[in-house]
Amino acid sequence: MSETVSKPTILVPVDASEPGEPSQALVELLSPHRLVVLGYYPVPDQTVTDQARAQFGDEAMAAIETIADQFNQRGGQAEPVVVFTHDRSTTIDSVAADYAVDAVLTAGRVGDTLDRILVPLRGDDNLEQILGFVGILLHKSDAAVTMFNVATSDDAASRGELLVRGACDRLADEWDIAPTRVSWRQKRASSATDAITEAGADHDLVIVGESNPSITERILGDVTSQVIEQSSDPLLIVRDR
Repeated sequence: MSETVSKPTILVPVDASEPGEPSQALVELLSPHRLVVLGYYPVPDQTVTDQARAQFGDEAMAAIETIADQFNQRGGQAEPVVVFTHDRSTTIDSVAADYAVDAVLTAGRVGDTLDRILVPLRGDDNLEQILGFVGILLHKSDAAVTMFNVATSDDAASRGELLVRGACDRLADEWDIAPTRVSWRQKRASSATDAITEAGADHDLVIVGESNPSITERILGDVTSQVIEQSSDPLLIVRDR
């Protein structure tokens, strides 16, 4: 097995004002890894964060600790963190950098299983980090992965097929993943966002690579940001560090 990523750190943001319960499928998939359970507590612009923290801080921390304990009870290493904030995106970005996390989970509807994972690949950008992350995630679970490429021309299709075939081979060879758990698929389409969103609907989880220096900069309209906006399923964003 490759040692590129021995044990990734994953940021799991939770709305601390309405924390709810984590999906047991999510707990099962992520528990083998280091986790930062970030309870972000939205504060209105006109309210001072210290004021909100004094009023709701103990309650918020107790809720996030309870969520972290569910991962820890499955053998995980989950650290609870609570931040009262006026800006959720900036807080997630800041905490991701402070804790040097490898991936960030986005909000989405998690079903009873997280067995089918889609990994869109566009090129060499962040490829090593993505494959390292996917490799260790598969090594610690029974999930299956589809490496996915969207091509807009014949030349792009040839390059894309080599990319996803090579990624499958590396996951099987370097991470000792059974070939039956790794497949590839390519689609010709003019819109990568639409193609990825459509393919993601047939999967439980989508893993994408960060293509800008920060998470908050993705709101400027690149493919990753648009997929996040259009998808109702959770995504794991592998950071480019």
